[in-house]
Amino acid sequence: DSVVVLVKDKKVVLYGKTKMSYKDILLTAPKMELDQQTQILTAVNKLDSAGNLIDRAHFTQKDTKFQSDTIRYNFKTQKGLTKNTHTMQDGVHIVSEQSKRIGDIIFSKRGVLTTCTYDDPHFGFRYNQIKVINNKVAITGPIHPEFEGVPIPIYLPFGFFPMKSAKRH
Repeated sequence: DSVVVLVKDKKVVLYGKTKMSYKDILLTAPKMELDQQTQILTAVNKLDSAGNLIDRAHFTQKDTKFQSDTIRYNFKTQKGLTKNTHTMQDGVHIVSEQSKRIGDIIFSKRGVLTTCTYDDPHFGFRYNQIKVINNKVAITGPIHPEFEGVPIPIYLPFGFFPMKSAKRH
């Protein structure tokens, strides 16, 4: 749609259906901002005038795909931070409020693991912290099941969820 170059601040801002490719990374979003000094790319979602979500930022790298409201990715360190992230790994839908990605490992806070594919899942396991090793395993701290947003008073001290590899023989 449009590009704004802020020469003094060394920033480039893209609006509309933006798309960025870098090595094996593909990022699409309604708005992106690249800070050339810090090499940090920020991609954000688009809301309508009533505050309803129109489109999210989408990130793809190898077998990893997710969508978020906000993605901040540092090209120097290969680390990223996301907010309100939705991803699917081997049939398991992982929703988290905040995630940090370092290589193939994702650390997330406050979310739910489920097989329900709705944005607001009907059922799942609620967690405060999770570590996901890409297509291998998801490990949580204390978790509890919930149905329709109502917590079930059964708490488990941790969760261990093996995930099959995306490459099947």
